[in-house]
Amino acid sequence: MLICGQIPPGTRLREVEWSEKLGVQRAALREAMVLLVHDGLLLRRPSGGFFTPRLDEIDTDCIVDARIVLEVGGVKLTCQRNLPSAAFQPVENVCDMMERCHEAGMASGFAEADFLFHQKLLELSGNSSLIQMFSHSAQLIFVVAPVTGEQRRQAELSTIRDHRNILSLVQAGDADQAIASLEKHLLATKAGLKAIR
Repeated sequence: MLICGQIPPGTRLREVEWSEKLGVQRAALREAMVLLVHDGLLLRRPSGGFFTPRLDEIDTDCIVDARIVLEVGGVKLTCQRNLPSAAFQPVENVCDMMERCHEAGMASGFAEADFLFHQKLLELSGNSSLIQMFSHSAQLIFVVAPVTGEQRRQAELSTIRDHRNILSLVQAGDADQAIASLEKHLLATKAGLKAIR
C-alpha cells in the first residue's frame, strides 16, 4: 500500500487503527513500522507517531538515479540472456493490466502495475541480488502526486507507451536503444517529481 501510494502522503498511521485493519498485534505492527522507517517508507516525527512521507521529505533525485543504475544493469543482463519470447509474457501481462487500470480510472491500480512492470522487467535479468536491491530502491517513487485527473490520464498514457516501447526493444535484444528509452522514461519521472514539489 505504501509503495503504490495507496496511503496519502503525510498520513499518520495510528497503531490501534492499523493493528485492527491488518489483524495483527500492536507490538508486531510497531516492529514492522520501525522496519518501514528504516526502509524509508515511513517517517517517525519528533512529536511521536509514524507518518507516510510527503514528497518534499523524499530525495527523489537520489532514488531515481539509483533506479537508473539498477534497471540499466538489468536490461543489459536481460539482453545478453537471449530469452525465448514466452519469458516476456508476464511483462506483457502487466502492460495489459496498466491499460485496463487506465481505462477504468483506477489510479492506485495503475501505480501498482507501473511498479510491477519495472519489477518484472528486472526479474528477467535472472540476477537475484539486483532484484533485491531494486525492491529497496523503487519504494518511494510511487507517491501519488497532486495532479489533476487529465494530467494523470496523459501521464498514464505516456507511461504505457514508454513501457511497451522499452519491452519491445528488450525483446528484440537491442540493449542500447532499450537503455536509452528506459533512461529517458526514468528521467521524465524525475523531472515530473521536481515540477510538483
